[in-house]
Amino acid sequence: MENQQNALKILRRIGKQEDDQLDLASAALALASLENPATESAPYQDHLDALAAYIRAKPVADRLNDQLRLLRRLLVVQHKYQGNENRDDAPCANNFMDMIDQKQGSSVLLGILYLHVAQAAGWAMTGLDLSGHFLLRLSARDGQVLIDPFRAGQTCYIEEVEETFFNENVLFDSSEEENDEDSLDFSSALLRTLTHREVLLRLQHDVKRRLLLDDQIEPAITVLQNMLLFAPKQQDLWREIGYLQAERGHIYAAINALETVRNLAPEPMPLKQTDGLLQELRWRLN
Repeated sequence: MENQQNALKILRRIGKQEDDQLDLASAALALASLENPATESAPYQDHLDALAAYIRAKPVADRLNDQLRLLRRLLVVQHKYQGNENRDDAPCANNFMDMIDQKQGSSVLLGILYLHVAQAAGWAMTGLDLSGHFLLRLSARDGQVLIDPFRAGQTCYIEEVEETFFNENVLFDSSEEENDEDSLDFSSALLRTLTHREVLLRLQHDVKRRLLLDDQIEPAITVLQNMLLFAPKQQDLWREIGYLQAERGHIYAAINALETVRNLAPEPMPLKQTDGLLQELRWRLN
């Protein structure tokens, strides 16, 4: 119970913070604590602190290749973190505690670990959405590179292929060789920089999506409610909760969620579908 209360406190605090103040790893650990209430979180926080201490103790690395080498040495060589295609859809693939225990997880969870280390070192790293793929961009004084945390921190070579745009969008060629700068298009319209909060939202949307695919509506609603702790003004979350609550017959909860959508909407903004469902739900109460 104490673990859960601490996790809720952390997530509520994050919900009030500016994005650049947000501690991604602590947030991911708090979310995992809500899923694993009987598991003590302190050993996992100790592990995160040890990773940060290791990278801070190293000589300052301001060149791209030096930063890449340190990242891979710490996370891949020493701690064996990597993705596993056979387990990417498993529920534990998106649980931070399970990822630390098993050294395997989703690209987003692994990316959060990379971002944690980079932040501790003072390096410029951001999460990216590349047409549905989660990647990282590491920038240094001598250039920048895309990293795939799921594939042991390998660099990604990108080509935009118009004829396959609606199928795969992007071709990946992961390699440990020197970067071919001509093959990296950082201005691509397919690349979208993610804020820290958006990284967390993406992580939890993956969890929710798998629950909905298994027709586990109530657990999916719980995931959405937990997301609102760190993103309380996210209109889409309130809307989805409202629709799911209505589907389950929880009329009062659905009305409350959809009224919040209306209150958060900038004025004037038509919300025909939301307003229509609200009207129907209120009619059902009478």
